Amino acid sequence: MGIKKTLLSIRYESVELKIRIFLFLVDILGNIFFSPFRILSRRHLKYDPKKVKNILILRLDGLGDVVLSSAALREIRKGFPQAEITLVVGPWTRDIVKCIPFYDRLVVHDSFLFSFFRGSRRIHFRKELNFIRELRQNKYDLGIDLRGDLLSIIPLFLSGARFRFAKDTRGGGFLLTHIVHWNKGMIRHEKDKALQLVEALGVPIRNREAELSIPQKDIEHVERYLIEKGIKQSDLLITIAPCALYHWRSWRPERFAQVVSLIAKEYDIKVILIGSRGDRDILEKINDLAGSKAINCAGDLTLSQVAALISRSAMFIGNDSGLIHIAAAVKTPMIQLFGPGEPEKFGYTGNKNILLMKTDCPYHPCSQRSCRYKDGWCMDQISVDDVMGAFRKIIASDICSLKESTL
Repeated sequence: MGIKKTLLSIRYESVELKIRIFLFLVDILGNIFFSPFRILSRRHLKYDPKKVKNILILRLDGLGDVVLSSAALREIRKGFPQAEITLVVGPWTRDIVKCIPFYDRLVVHDSFLFSFFRGSRRIHFRKELNFIRELRQNKYDLGIDLRGDLLSIIPLFLSGARFRFAKDTRGGGFLLTHIVHWNKGMIRHEKDKALQLVEALGVPIRNREAELSIPQKDIEHVERYLIEKGIKQSDLLITIAPCALYHWRSWRPERFAQVVSLIAKEYDIKVILIGSRGDRDILEKINDLAGSKAINCAGDLTLSQVAALISRSAMFIGNDSGLIHIAAAVKTPMIQLFGPGEPEKFGYTGNKNILLMKTDCPYHPCSQRSCRYKDGWCMDQISVDDVMGAFRKIIASDICSLKESTL
Protein backbone atom coordinates (compact mmCIF):
# COMPACT_ATOMS: atom_id res chain seq x y z
CA MET A 1 0.00 0.00 0.00
CA GLY A 2 2.86 2.37 0.81
CA ILE A 3 4.45 1.89 -2.63
CA LYS A 4 1.14 2.51 -4.40
CA LYS A 5 0.56 5.62 -2.31
CA THR A 6 4.05 6.93 -3.17
CA LEU A 7 3.59 6.31 -6.90
CA LEU A 8 0.24 8.06 -6.90
CA SER A 9 1.76 10.96 -4.94
CA ILE A 10 4.38 11.41 -7.66
CA ARG A 11 1.78 11.21 -10.42
CA TYR A 12 -0.92 13.43 -8.87
CA GLU A 13 -0.72 16.61 -6.82
CA SER A 14 -3.63 16.03 -4.44
CA VAL A 15 -2.63 15.11 -0.90
CA GLU A 16 -5.79 12.99 -0.49
CA LEU A 17 -5.28 9.34 -1.44
CA LYS A 18 -8.91 8.76 -2.43
CA ILE A 19 -8.76 11.63 -4.93
CA ARG A 20 -5.49 10.33 -6.41
CA ILE A 21 -7.03 6.87 -6.81
CA PHE A 22 -10.12 8.37 -8.48
CA LEU A 23 -8.00 10.38 -10.93
CA PHE A 24 -5.86 7.33 -11.67
CA LEU A 25 -8.94 5.27 -12.58
CA VAL A 26 -10.43 8.06 -14.68
CA ASP A 27 -7.16 8.45 -16.56
CA ILE A 28 -6.96 4.72 -17.29
CA LEU A 29 -10.48 4.67 -18.74
CA GLY A 30 -9.94 7.95 -20.59
CA ASN A 31 -6.70 6.78 -22.18
CA ILE A 32 -8.30 3.54 -23.33
CA PHE A 33 -11.13 5.42 -25.04
CA PHE A 34 -9.30 8.50 -26.38
CA SER A 35 -5.86 7.11 -27.33
CA PRO A 36 -6.88 6.10 -30.89
CA PHE A 37 -8.28 9.60 -31.55
CA ARG A 38 -5.12 11.25 -30.19
CA ILE A 39 -2.87 9.11 -32.39
CA LEU A 40 -4.91 9.99 -35.49
CA SER A 41 -5.01 13.71 -34.67
CA ARG A 42 -1.24 13.91 -34.17
CA ARG A 43 -0.69 12.74 -37.73
CA HIS A 44 -2.62 15.71 -39.07
CA LEU A 45 -1.86 18.44 -36.52
CA LYS A 46 1.49 20.11 -35.98
CA TYR A 47 1.70 22.95 -33.48
CA ASP A 48 3.31 26.12 -34.87
CA PRO A 49 3.23 29.13 -32.50
CA LYS A 50 3.68 31.51 -35.46
CA LYS A 51 0.27 30.49 -36.80
CA VAL A 52 -1.64 31.04 -33.55
CA LYS A 53 -4.17 33.87 -33.90
CA ASN A 54 -6.89 33.05 -31.37
CA ILE A 55 -6.10 31.87 -27.82
CA LEU A 56 -8.32 30.58 -25.02
CA ILE A 57 -6.94 30.57 -21.46
CA LEU A 58 -8.82 28.97 -18.56
CA ARG A 59 -8.17 29.92 -14.93
CA LEU A 60 -11.41 28.94 -13.23
CA ASP A 61 -10.12 28.37 -9.69
CA GLY A 62 -9.27 30.63 -6.75
CA LEU A 63 -8.05 34.17 -6.17
CA GLY A 64 -4.49 33.15 -5.32
CA ASP A 65 -4.27 30.91 -8.39
CA VAL A 66 -5.27 33.78 -10.67
CA VAL A 67 -2.74 36.17 -9.11
CA LEU A 68 -0.01 33.51 -9.33
CA SER A 69 -0.81 33.20 -13.05
CA SER A 70 -0.25 36.90 -13.73
CA ALA A 71 3.37 36.28 -14.76
CA ALA A 72 2.32 33.50 -17.14
CA LEU A 73 -0.45 35.66 -18.63
CA ARG A 74 1.98 38.52 -19.18
CA GLU A 75 4.53 36.29 -20.92
CA ILE A 76 1.84 34.72 -23.12
CA ARG A 77 0.75 38.22 -24.15
CA LYS A 78 4.34 39.10 -25.06
CA GLY A 79 4.83 35.81 -26.89
CA PHE A 80 1.68 36.23 -28.99
CA PRO A 81 1.39 40.03 -29.46
CA GLN A 82 -0.92 39.80 -32.50
CA ALA A 83 -3.23 37.07 -31.20
CA GLU A 84 -6.61 37.68 -29.61
CA ILE A 85 -6.60 36.27 -26.09
CA THR A 86 -9.77 35.23 -24.27
CA LEU A 87 -9.41 34.68 -20.52
CA VAL A 88 -12.05 32.69 -18.63
CA VAL A 89 -12.28 33.08 -14.84
CA GLY A 90 -14.77 32.36 -12.06
CA PRO A 91 -17.03 35.13 -10.65
CA TRP A 92 -15.05 35.22 -7.38
CA THR A 93 -11.98 36.58 -9.25
CA ARG A 94 -13.79 38.96 -11.63
CA ASP A 95 -12.50 42.08 -9.86
CA ILE A 96 -8.84 41.12 -9.53
CA VAL A 97 -8.36 40.41 -13.24
CA LYS A 98 -8.81 44.13 -13.83
CA CYS A 99 -5.28 44.30 -12.42
CA ILE A 100 -3.97 41.70 -14.91
CA PRO A 101 -4.51 43.43 -18.29
CA PHE A 102 -2.95 40.80 -20.54
CA TYR A 103 -6.03 39.66 -22.44
CA ASP A 104 -8.41 41.08 -25.04
CA ARG A 105 -11.67 39.51 -23.91
CA LEU A 106 -12.84 38.39 -20.48
CA VAL A 107 -15.42 35.66 -19.91
CA VAL A 108 -16.73 35.18 -16.36
CA HIS A 109 -18.24 31.75 -15.83
CA ASP A 110 -19.38 30.02 -12.65
CA SER A 111 -18.40 26.48 -13.67
CA PHE A 112 -20.53 23.97 -11.80
CA LEU A 113 -17.50 21.67 -11.53
CA PHE A 114 -15.65 24.20 -9.36
CA SER A 115 -18.80 25.46 -7.63
CA PHE A 116 -19.54 21.90 -6.55
CA PHE A 117 -16.21 21.69 -4.73
CA ARG A 118 -16.83 25.13 -3.15
CA GLY A 119 -20.03 23.80 -1.57
CA SER A 120 -22.72 24.45 -4.19
CA ARG A 121 -24.89 21.51 -5.24
CA ARG A 122 -26.85 23.24 -8.03
CA ILE A 123 -26.09 22.45 -11.66
CA HIS A 124 -27.36 24.82 -14.35
CA PHE A 125 -27.15 22.65 -17.46
CA ARG A 126 -28.47 25.34 -19.79
CA LYS A 127 -25.83 27.79 -18.58
CA GLU A 128 -23.08 25.20 -19.06
CA LEU A 129 -24.28 24.36 -22.57
CA ASN A 130 -24.42 28.04 -23.52
CA PHE A 131 -20.90 28.53 -22.16
CA ILE A 132 -19.49 25.63 -24.21
CA ARG A 133 -21.42 26.77 -27.29
CA GLU A 134 -19.94 30.26 -26.96
CA LEU A 135 -16.42 28.86 -26.70
CA ARG A 136 -16.84 26.60 -29.72
CA GLN A 137 -18.10 29.46 -31.87
CA ASN A 138 -14.77 31.24 -31.51
CA LYS A 139 -12.78 28.39 -33.11
CA TYR A 140 -9.66 28.80 -30.99
CA ASP A 141 -6.29 27.83 -32.44
CA LEU A 142 -4.80 27.32 -28.99
CA GLY A 143 -6.38 26.42 -25.66
CA ILE A 144 -4.49 26.61 -22.36
CA ASP A 145 -5.54 25.43 -18.91
CA LEU A 146 -3.25 27.04 -16.35
CA ARG A 147 -4.45 24.78 -13.54
CA GLY A 148 -3.86 21.32 -15.01
CA ASP A 149 -6.99 19.80 -13.52
CA LEU A 150 -9.60 17.42 -14.88
CA LEU A 151 -12.27 19.94 -13.80
CA SER A 152 -10.98 22.62 -16.17
CA ILE A 153 -9.48 20.35 -18.83
CA ILE A 154 -13.01 19.05 -19.56
CA PRO A 155 -14.33 22.50 -20.70
CA LEU A 156 -11.01 23.09 -22.49
CA PHE A 157 -11.61 19.91 -24.50
CA LEU A 158 -15.26 20.78 -25.15
CA SER A 159 -14.22 24.23 -26.42
CA GLY A 160 -12.93 22.55 -29.56
CA ALA A 161 -9.57 24.37 -29.38
CA ARG A 162 -7.29 22.88 -32.03
CA PHE A 163 -4.27 22.58 -29.74
CA ARG A 164 -4.81 22.04 -26.02
CA PHE A 165 -1.91 22.55 -23.57
CA ALA A 166 -1.94 21.84 -19.84
CA LYS A 167 -0.27 19.90 -17.07
CA ASP A 168 -2.18 16.76 -16.13
CA THR A 169 -1.12 16.56 -12.50
CA ARG A 170 -4.78 16.48 -11.46
CA GLY A 171 -5.93 14.14 -14.22
CA GLY A 172 -7.42 14.63 -17.68
CA GLY A 173 -4.31 14.34 -19.84
CA PHE A 174 -6.16 12.09 -22.29
CA LEU A 175 -8.20 15.17 -23.38
CA LEU A 176 -5.11 17.20 -24.31
CA THR A 177 -3.09 17.38 -27.51
CA HIS A 178 0.02 18.46 -25.55
CA ILE A 179 0.69 17.34 -21.98
CA VAL A 180 3.20 19.57 -20.19
CA HIS A 181 5.27 17.43 -17.84
CA TRP A 182 7.00 18.96 -14.86
CA ASN A 183 9.85 17.86 -12.64
CA LYS A 184 8.54 17.77 -9.09
CA GLY A 185 12.07 17.97 -7.71
CA MET A 186 13.10 21.06 -9.69
CA ILE A 187 9.95 23.18 -9.82
CA ARG A 188 8.46 23.92 -6.44
CA HIS A 189 6.45 27.14 -6.43
CA GLU A 190 3.06 27.17 -8.14
CA LYS A 191 3.96 30.28 -10.14
CA ASP A 192 6.90 28.49 -11.77
CA LYS A 193 4.74 25.58 -12.93
CA ALA A 194 2.52 27.95 -14.89
CA LEU A 195 5.64 29.51 -16.42
CA GLN A 196 6.93 26.09 -17.44
CA LEU A 197 3.69 25.63 -19.38
CA VAL A 198 4.37 28.95 -21.14
CA GLU A 199 7.81 27.70 -22.16
CA ALA A 200 6.18 24.59 -23.63
CA LEU A 201 4.21 26.92 -25.92
CA GLY A 202 7.49 28.09 -27.43
CA VAL A 203 7.49 31.40 -25.53
CA PRO A 204 10.72 32.52 -23.80
CA ILE A 205 10.34 33.74 -20.20
CA ARG A 206 11.80 37.22 -19.72
CA ASN A 207 10.28 38.03 -16.33
CA ARG A 208 9.22 35.48 -13.70
CA GLU A 209 7.66 37.90 -11.20
CA ALA A 210 3.91 38.10 -10.56
CA GLU A 211 2.47 41.47 -11.47
CA LEU A 212 -0.65 43.48 -10.70
CA SER A 213 -1.40 46.77 -12.46
CA ILE A 214 -3.93 48.43 -10.16
CA PRO A 215 -6.23 50.90 -11.95
CA GLN A 216 -5.64 54.51 -10.93
CA LYS A 217 -9.31 54.99 -10.09
CA ASP A 218 -9.06 52.20 -7.48
CA ILE A 219 -5.94 53.76 -5.96
CA GLU A 220 -7.74 57.10 -5.69
CA HIS A 221 -10.85 55.44 -4.25
CA VAL A 222 -8.77 53.84 -1.48
CA GLU A 223 -7.12 57.16 -0.64
CA ARG A 224 -10.55 58.78 -0.26
CA TYR A 225 -11.75 55.83 1.81
CA LEU A 226 -8.79 56.12 4.18
CA ILE A 227 -9.32 59.87 4.60
CA GLU A 228 -12.96 59.18 5.51
CA LYS A 229 -11.69 56.74 8.17
CA GLY A 230 -9.36 59.37 9.62
CA ILE A 231 -6.12 58.02 8.10
CA LYS A 232 -3.74 60.59 6.65
CA GLN A 233 -1.34 59.96 3.75
CA SER A 234 1.58 60.28 6.16
CA ASP A 235 0.25 57.52 8.45
CA LEU A 236 2.01 54.13 8.49
CA LEU A 237 -0.54 51.44 7.68
CA ILE A 238 -0.71 47.70 8.41
CA THR A 239 -3.34 45.45 6.79
CA ILE A 240 -4.40 42.22 8.49
CA ALA A 241 -6.49 39.49 6.82
CA PRO A 242 -7.75 37.14 9.57
CA CYS A 243 -9.91 34.83 7.41
CA ALA A 244 -9.29 32.11 4.83
CA LEU A 245 -11.43 30.03 2.48
CA TYR A 246 -11.22 26.98 4.78
CA HIS A 247 -11.61 27.15 8.56
CA TRP A 248 -8.51 25.02 9.17
CA ARG A 249 -6.27 27.63 7.54
CA SER A 250 -7.41 30.39 9.91
CA TRP A 251 -5.61 31.52 13.05
CA ARG A 252 -7.95 32.08 16.01
CA PRO A 253 -9.70 35.50 16.13
CA GLU A 254 -8.65 35.94 19.76
CA ARG A 255 -4.98 35.81 18.78
CA PHE A 256 -5.42 38.26 15.92
CA ALA A 257 -7.11 40.57 18.45
CA GLN A 258 -4.06 40.33 20.73
CA VAL A 259 -1.77 41.21 17.83
CA VAL A 260 -3.92 44.23 16.90
CA SER A 261 -3.94 45.38 20.51
CA LEU A 262 -0.15 45.04 20.90
CA ILE A 263 0.58 46.87 17.63
CA ALA A 264 -1.70 49.74 18.67
CA LYS A 265 -0.09 49.88 22.11
CA GLU A 266 3.55 49.75 21.01
CA TYR A 267 3.56 51.60 17.69
CA ASP A 268 2.11 54.69 16.04
CA ILE A 269 0.62 52.58 13.26
CA LYS A 270 -2.88 52.36 11.82
CA VAL A 271 -4.34 48.84 11.51
CA ILE A 272 -7.00 47.85 8.97
CA LEU A 273 -8.76 44.48 8.99
CA ILE A 274 -9.65 43.25 5.50
CA GLY A 275 -11.95 40.51 4.26
CA SER A 276 -15.10 39.77 2.30
CA ARG A 277 -18.59 40.90 3.30
CA GLY A 278 -19.13 37.44 4.81
CA ASP A 279 -16.11 37.96 7.09
CA ARG A 280 -17.46 41.15 8.64
CA ASP A 281 -18.80 39.60 11.86
CA ILE A 282 -15.49 37.79 12.57
CA LEU A 283 -13.53 40.97 11.94
CA GLU A 284 -15.92 42.93 14.18
CA LYS A 285 -15.35 40.37 16.92
CA ILE A 286 -11.58 40.77 16.56
CA ASN A 287 -11.86 44.55 16.73
CA ASP A 288 -14.11 44.40 19.79
CA LEU A 289 -11.65 42.11 21.59
CA ALA A 290 -8.81 44.47 20.61
CA GLY A 291 -10.63 47.45 22.11
CA SER A 292 -11.63 48.93 18.74
CA LYS A 293 -8.02 49.58 17.80
CA ALA A 294 -8.50 48.77 14.11
CA ILE A 295 -10.73 49.67 11.18
CA ASN A 296 -12.99 46.92 9.83
CA CYS A 297 -13.29 47.33 6.05
CA ALA A 298 -14.78 43.89 5.28
CA GLY A 299 -17.08 44.18 2.28
CA ASP A 300 -16.33 47.89 1.74
CA LEU A 301 -13.85 47.41 -1.12
CA THR A 302 -13.63 45.40 -4.31
CA LEU A 303 -10.70 43.00 -4.79
CA SER A 304 -8.84 45.47 -6.98
CA GLN A 305 -9.35 48.14 -4.30
CA VAL A 306 -8.13 45.68 -1.65
CA ALA A 307 -5.03 45.21 -3.81
CA ALA A 308 -4.57 49.00 -3.81
CA LEU A 309 -4.94 49.04 -0.01
CA ILE A 310 -2.36 46.27 0.45
CA SER A 311 -0.01 48.09 -1.92
CA ARG A 312 -0.47 51.24 0.17
CA SER A 313 0.46 49.32 3.36
CA ALA A 314 3.85 49.04 4.98
CA MET A 315 3.13 45.42 5.96
CA PHE A 316 0.55 42.68 5.47
CA ILE A 317 -0.33 39.92 7.97
CA GLY A 318 -2.56 37.03 6.98
CA ASN A 319 -3.37 33.34 6.79
CA ASP A 320 -2.68 31.08 3.82
CA SER A 321 -5.16 32.67 1.40
CA GLY A 322 -5.30 34.45 -1.95
CA LEU A 323 -4.48 37.78 -0.33
CA ILE A 324 -0.89 36.76 0.45
CA HIS A 325 -0.33 36.41 -3.30
CA ILE A 326 -1.69 39.92 -3.83
CA ALA A 327 0.76 41.18 -1.19
CA ALA A 328 3.62 39.37 -2.93
CA ALA A 329 2.63 40.77 -6.32
CA VAL A 330 2.55 44.37 -5.06
CA LYS A 331 5.81 43.86 -3.12
CA THR A 332 4.41 44.53 0.35
CA PRO A 333 6.41 42.86 3.17
CA MET A 334 4.31 40.25 4.91
CA ILE A 335 3.90 37.72 7.69
CA GLN A 336 2.19 34.52 6.51
CA LEU A 337 0.55 32.04 8.88
CA PHE A 338 0.50 28.51 7.47
CA GLY A 339 -1.19 25.40 8.88
CA PRO A 340 -2.35 22.47 6.72
CA GLY A 341 -1.17 24.10 3.48
CA GLU A 342 1.98 23.64 1.42
CA PRO A 343 4.32 26.62 1.97
CA GLU A 344 6.89 25.35 -0.52
CA LYS A 345 4.25 25.77 -3.24
CA PHE A 346 2.33 28.82 -2.02
CA GLY A 347 4.49 30.66 0.51
CA TYR A 348 7.09 33.43 0.28
CA THR A 349 10.35 33.77 2.16
CA GLY A 350 13.27 36.18 2.12
CA ASN A 351 14.26 39.39 3.88
CA LYS A 352 10.92 40.99 2.95
CA ASN A 353 8.68 38.14 4.04
CA ILE A 354 8.42 35.87 7.08
CA LEU A 355 6.53 32.58 6.96
CA LEU A 356 5.34 31.10 10.26
CA MET A 357 4.54 27.39 10.43
CA LYS A 358 5.15 24.53 12.85
CA THR A 359 6.56 21.66 10.81
CA ASP A 360 6.42 18.75 13.25
CA CYS A 361 2.86 17.64 12.47
CA PRO A 362 3.00 13.92 11.53
CA TYR A 363 0.23 14.35 8.94
CA HIS A 364 1.69 17.29 7.01
CA PRO A 365 0.71 18.09 4.34
CA CYS A 366 -2.88 17.17 5.08
CA SER A 367 -6.12 18.10 3.36
CA GLN A 368 -6.86 21.78 2.79
CA ARG A 369 -10.40 21.14 4.08
CA SER A 370 -9.72 19.49 7.44
CA CYS A 371 -7.15 18.94 10.17
CA ARG A 372 -6.33 15.33 11.08
CA TYR A 373 -4.40 16.12 14.27
CA LYS A 374 -6.54 17.41 17.11
CA ASP A 375 -8.74 20.49 16.84
CA GLY A 376 -6.95 23.12 14.79
CA TRP A 377 -3.57 21.92 16.02
CA CYS A 378 -1.45 23.33 13.17
CA MET A 379 -2.61 26.92 13.47
CA ASP A 380 -2.76 26.81 17.27
CA GLN A 381 0.97 26.08 17.46
CA ILE A 382 1.66 29.57 16.10
CA SER A 383 1.76 31.90 19.09
CA VAL A 384 1.13 35.61 19.45
CA ASP A 385 4.80 35.96 20.41
CA ASP A 386 5.77 34.31 17.10
CA VAL A 387 3.75 36.84 15.11
CA MET A 388 4.90 39.85 17.14
CA GLY A 389 8.50 38.70 16.90
CA ALA A 390 8.21 38.57 13.11
CA PHE A 391 6.42 41.94 13.13
CA ARG A 392 9.20 43.60 15.13
CA LYS A 393 11.87 42.10 12.89
CA ILE A 394 10.29 43.56 9.77
CA ILE A 395 9.33 46.91 11.27
CA ALA A 396 12.84 47.38 12.67
CA SER A 397 14.45 46.86 9.28
CA ASP A 398 14.57 49.39 6.49
CA ILE A 399 12.03 47.38 4.48
CA CYS A 400 9.04 49.39 5.65
CA SER A 401 10.76 52.62 4.68
CA LEU A 402 10.77 51.34 1.11
CA LYS A 403 6.95 51.42 1.19
CA GLU A 404 6.90 55.07 2.35
CA SER A 405 7.25 56.20 -1.26
CA THR A 406 3.69 54.94 -1.78
CA LEU A 407 2.25 56.83 1.19
